Amino acid sequence: MAPFKRQALRATTPRALRNVLASRSRQGIMIGHQDDPFYGTTWKFEEGRSDMLEAVGVRPLVLGCELGGLELGWDHNIDGVPFTTMFKEIQRQVARGGIVTLSWHPHNPVTGGDAWDAKGNAVTAILPGGAQNKKFKEWLGTVANFLKSLKTAQGQTIPVIFRPWHEMNGGWFWWGKTDCTPSEYKQLFQYTVNTFAELGVRNLLYCYSPNVADQDETVENYMKYYPGDEYVSMLGTDIYAWSPEKYVHQVKTTLDVVKKVAQQHHKLMCFSETGYQNTPKANWFYDSLWTTIRNYPLSYVLLWRNAWDKPKENFGPVPGSAAAENFKKILADKRCLK
Repeated sequence: MAPFKRQALRATTPRALRNVLASRSRQGIMIGHQDDPFYGTTWKFEEGRSDMLEAVGVRPLVLGCELGGLELGWDHNIDGVPFTTMFKEIQRQVARGGIVTLSWHPHNPVTGGDAWDAKGNAVTAILPGGAQNKKFKEWLGTVANFLKSLKTAQGQTIPVIFRPWHEMNGGWFWWGKTDCTPSEYKQLFQYTVNTFAELGVRNLLYCYSPNVADQDETVENYMKYYPGDEYVSMLGTDIYAWSPEKYVHQVKTTLDVVKKVAQQHHKLMCFSETGYQNTPKANWFYDSLWTTIRNYPLSYVLLWRNAWDKPKENFGPVPGSAAAENFKKILADKRCLK
């Protein structure tokens, strides 16, 4: 197969984007980084910059962006990124052949707290018949308007991967297991997809992404919150090296399950979030992450953000670090698309 070459993403529909992702996953794995062009470990909102570019010489092929705050009418997201800046960088990402994935951490519609305020039976309240359903539908309308606005400079629709309601099997979000039953979760996911369709949103591939299981993953456990094949195009998982000694085992056992389910249900698969906080182990990127995932049919792996305002929240390569030098070994591997 010919080497992968970057060129402007020409997909204008979710089906076309799915075909691009399927084709690329047969060649290798794309590297992604959350918020890459917006800020880094020592800077913020300086156009043209990128920690990954400055650390290892390439921009990520997958850009992760966050929509939290949009539902409240803010002009910036929960991490301070202006939505006008996000729009421009999404255009640039597509122009250079990249893919975009969007997460959404909306505020708690009952308490007014952030997404990590897991109180108030919020999912029950926003489903049809609930006290906050009207508010939630307005939120969906606001987000839908932004999603429908995503077009290239030439006016072509930009299809993106949308990953709502992730890590539902954890207890830290208001849509998580401590405040939401599996049945309610499925209804929430389905309601989101159906409402966006009613509002004319036609540019999304939906990704389902539980957090790593407390014990070795099983198909039954992974599918506990699954909303159905008609609502999902991609299967993922979020696994961080909070327990470095367990990380490789967790990734292998979980991706084995994701691969099996993806094959059975004819879905794409990705590693939707990962990283090792500040990457204190110099050889972690290649020896722990890459050697573990390189032979799975992943569309991409997304490293979480390098936060300018939170010194401990850095997960991608950092310019000048030993771990960044180790990351370059990934780029030299033929399975890495760059």
